[in-house]
Amino acid sequence: MRKRGKTVRCCRILLILCVCISLLSGCQKRQETEQMEVEYTIMTDKELPEELLTIIEENKTQEMRLTWMDQEEMYLIRGYGEQLTGGYSVAVAGCTEDETTLWFTTRLIGPDEGEASGAASYPYLAVKIDATEKEVVIE
Repeated sequence: MRKRGKTVRCCRILLILCVCISLLSGCQKRQETEQMEVEYTIMTDKELPEELLTIIEENKTQEMRLTWMDQEEMYLIRGYGEQLTGGYSVAVAGCTEDETTLWFTTRLIGPDEGEASGAASYPYLAVKIDATEKEVVIE
């Protein structure tokens, strides 16, 4: 009987070791691709092409994530839809790229205390970059 108990115990230990080894061998550190900053220019309404302004105006009441090409330039637009008051702004949190993807990240900044007006607003931000064939992700 004792021999059988030792054998069962050894089998259990071996099984646990095998499971641990297989789990550990499946864990690999995901290699991050190096991201580089992308140069951009924040555009005002006066600087945007008329056709793009029309598109923005038509879509301003809802959230929008748009790319728009004009010859050798690309515009990245991030809108936050209708806000109940004025005083909101949009800031660039990051504009980076790797070998295959360009990421454009923004954040909505609420009005300071006392700065909010009663009128609804439609905050958005448009930036201009050099045209790219990469996948564009706007967050």
